[in-house]
Amino acid sequence: MKKIFLIAVGVCLQLSINAQIIRNTETTKPVATKSKTAKAPEKTEKPKPIIIPTPEFINQPYYYDVGDNKLINLESTNATLVTKKKTLGLKGSKQSLMMTYPSSKVRFTARDSITFIIKTSGDVIDLTTYIKLYKFVSADEKREVNISTKEGMINNKEDQKGKSVTFSVKLISPDNYMVQFSNALEAGEYGFVWLKNLELKECNVFAFGIDWKSSD
Repeated sequence: MKKIFLIAVGVCLQLSINAQIIRNTETTKPVATKSKTAKAPEKTEKPKPIIIPTPEFINQPYYYDVGDNKLINLESTNATLVTKKKTLGLKGSKQSLMMTYPSSKVRFTARDSITFIIKTSGDVIDLTTYIKLYKFVSADEKREVNISTKEGMINNKEDQKGKSVTFSVKLISPDNYMVQFSNALEAGEYGFVWLKNLELKECNVFAFGIDWKSSD
């Protein structure tokens, strides 16, 4: 009888130990966490491409204001082609373009990114062979630039007045070109001239002036 009692106590003790182990196991199980769904990144709108305005008239250069994305008319004026002989031709001769008034009414002060837009009639292959940009010299209430010089028997030491300015051309759309400069233009008076018009005694010039700020 005593033996049976001991066996029953042992069984109860074993069951109590097993129950405690089960409870400990359940309390040590990792708590399942709710997974958070990641939010999809917000779509950002792509910047709209800048559409450069098209000139109203063909064969007429316009200053391109990059900041406001607009075109500005240049001064349209006439220039007279003058041929001068030095000492009856012994010192040669020169041809000059002369415009009235020593300065243009159209002026710019932005030193960098000076560009111009020209619309052609569609038959232009190389715009640099059709149009030239001259830097004029202001003197005696007029603007003047020497476009050609012919040497004579006696060397002519007179300084050249004005000069031709080199530029590059970029096609931005059919028949529309952007005129750019590798170096900043100097302060002074300028004018675009179509070369075919230089055969006339009077031709049209698209003029402008540059005045740098004192801080530049």
